[in-house]
Amino acid sequence: MQDLDFGSTAKALDLTERAMRFVGTWPPKNFQPISFFFQIYLIVHCSLAIIEIAVNITDMEYVISCLMENVFNVIALLKISICKIKRKSLAKFIDDIRSDFTLTNYYFDEEKMAFINYNKFSRKFVIVLLIGSFVASSMYYFFSLAINVEIECFWYYITVLTNSSYGYRLPYRVWLLIEPTNVVTYACLCLYQFLIIPSIVFGYVGTDCLFVSLVLHVSGLFSALSYKVKYVLNDSCDREKRLKQLIIRHVRLIRLSESLEEDFNLVILLQLIGSILQFCIVGYDALVRSANGDITMLLSFLLIGSAVTCVLLVYCYIGECLIKESSVLSDSLYLCEWYNISKGEKKLMHICMLRSTNEMRLTSGKFFVLSLTTFTDVSTNLNNY
Repeated sequence: MQDLDFGSTAKALDLTERAMRFVGTWPPKNFQPISFFFQIYLIVHCSLAIIEIAVNITDMEYVISCLMENVFNVIALLKISICKIKRKSLAKFIDDIRSDFTLTNYYFDEEKMAFINYNKFSRKFVIVLLIGSFVASSMYYFFSLAINVEIECFWYYITVLTNSSYGYRLPYRVWLLIEPTNVVTYACLCLYQFLIIPSIVFGYVGTDCLFVSLVLHVSGLFSALSYKVKYVLNDSCDREKRLKQLIIRHVRLIRLSESLEEDFNLVILLQLIGSILQFCIVGYDALVRSANGDITMLLSFLLIGSAVTCVLLVYCYIGECLIKESSVLSDSLYLCEWYNISKGEKKLMHICMLRSTNEMRLTSGKFFVLSLTTFTDVSTNLNNY
């Protein structure tokens, strides 16, 4: 087989590190001043949004619009906070898996390919998530500015029309201590709200990228281990020793999977609740506006609903990958030539098979398992409502 490109296996984790360092939440090197700044910023912004909702509570259409805008911000704040709380355990986890990117840990081509494929898949996921979130949040911000402020350019002369029907409304609806009565104040407030973009991209989505890269990494290790089994059992040379090493590796993967469950079950719960809230709020707004003759909101509902559904699908699919790869080891052991091995080696194999019958699962706040079955159940219930 041709030489395998093993150097790209750590790129998903490297991209995630760059993204999370921007908001100071990368677990091994958590930069407190930056993460503290973004936490305070989001707390202030969300508090102002809550005040704005309370002030305009009688205007249901306006309240729905405020909620639609700020669900992402609240979840971003909570995800950043969880990353800070789980910083030590996540840092220990990441330091532990650094050694997995060494080529000498893998002896057979199938084993290497299984690990490489999962990590390449992880890298593509991370790139799509980061680019997609940046484009979506930037488009929303600048599209709102384009609606709220009309600018006419003639040669080098620029006029801001203060008599626009929109006035000086900001991209995000929040209660303001200082009303934007002139261009300078408005520009400063817009600059303040511009920080929402990195908060969402690197805070909200950065945590998703960390989840994706770590879970797919462990799934790749399970897959590589299942390919290693047949070479260990079918080769009689020093088989008992290699079986013991196989068990040690399997125990380590079980420990890593349990650490993932402990560190990310609240993040998964947040993502599920947030997805359901976003879907319900946007759906309600679309129904109300379409009843009033505003058909354009239906298109927005389809776009936002599709995006929310895709993110939920990503989470559930990754959970399914871990379930599948953690359970396939027992099948690999059974399909080997186990009838040709000694009684002592059979006992070791039996230990490994018993351990692999317990699937490694990620749960949503310890309530239910993250899998494609969960995705279909949630999607069906949302469509029924």
